[in-house]
Amino acid sequence: METFAFHLMPYQDVEEIDERHAAWPWAEYDYDPEKGAKYYDDYLGQLEYAAELGFDGVAVNEHHYNAYGLQPSPNITAANLAGRVGDTTIAFFGNLPALRENPIRLAEELAMLDNITEGNIISGFPRGIPSEYLAYGIPMEESRSRFEEAWDLIVKAWTADEPFDWDGEHFQYEQVNIWPKPYQDPHPRLWMPAESEESLRFAANKQIPIGLVFQPVETIAEKFDEYRGYADEYGWTPGDEHFSTMRAIYVADSMEKAREEAEPHLRKFYRTLTAGVHIGVTAGMMGDQPWDPDKWDTYVDELHPHGELAYNYDFEKFQDYGETIVGTPEYVVEELKRQYEVVGGFGRIVGQFHFGDLPDWKIRKSLQLYAEEVKPEVDEIGGVNPES
Repeated sequence: METFAFHLMPYQDVEEIDERHAAWPWAEYDYDPEKGAKYYDDYLGQLEYAAELGFDGVAVNEHHYNAYGLQPSPNITAANLAGRVGDTTIAFFGNLPALRENPIRLAEELAMLDNITEGNIISGFPRGIPSEYLAYGIPMEESRSRFEEAWDLIVKAWTADEPFDWDGEHFQYEQVNIWPKPYQDPHPRLWMPAESEESLRFAANKQIPIGLVFQPVETIAEKFDEYRGYADEYGWTPGDEHFSTMRAIYVADSMEKAREEAEPHLRKFYRTLTAGVHIGVTAGMMGDQPWDPDKWDTYVDELHPHGELAYNYDFEKFQDYGETIVGTPEYVVEELKRQYEVVGGFGRIVGQFHFGDLPDWKIRKSLQLYAEEVKPEVDEIGGVNPES
């Protein structure tokens, strides 16, 4: 099994949300560029350190108007990392093609990065959560059709042998013929998160590897099985390499120390940053943007199930669900083995090793322990061996 180190790159200096303090889009807060510059320096350095330790990949993603993640352009993050991480894979979990007014530009930038890294790119294209559509003023009801059209347009731009015209529902171009072409043949490796029937069918039909995040292990098992069923309908059989799962991971010398060091930062991640996005989205979907403090209880009552879990964050519950894996190296190995068996196999663990306001020294200590005492055993789990 491969291990990737994933980073949201949050802005840490926001207070725990309640009816007095802002949720997404964090309109009551002033952005401090001195702090922001320091966060970027720390976060990029942490991913560089993971590459030095021998992680199989580092992973970035995209969010907008958001203290939850300071990466409105993950391509900029990846371009910076390309000069830092050598031949370590850089994965996008991911870019949001449905938000682009010009998906061709996205195809060009990713092809360029694929050349710069000599093919060490995984291109992830999520459909995107509602906050991203609210931020860019794109109707959520258009999200799926925009996503699927942009996906097909980008892949064709990467692979077409000659210039082509495109006359779609959302995008129209004449004489598309990008330079550079991707380094990988026929295009960068692809990946997408998928939970709904539509997304699972879309991915299975195209034989695209999938992943799931922020879900109990039993839910992941159900969704992976659903994908396997659709793949069977389309006449093929997925292997471990078609599945990834993301978990928040923290490693320490004892179970007590791991919880003591990680729990307050997990609470910041879930209770403030994650729940803040969910409440802001709920407000936005109700037509309130920024949110209305007088409607706080209504927003909370209407939260998405994961938003409700995050708002009522409980360490034991998240550990039981398997969404967080906090403990000794032995515990982390055994829990990943257990989850592998429960879901029927996956080939990549995407570790969210930084969360909330976790300080630099803690993530580096956890990354080192994982690399030295967990990863060698995780490498041997399942049908994807990073050394082969």
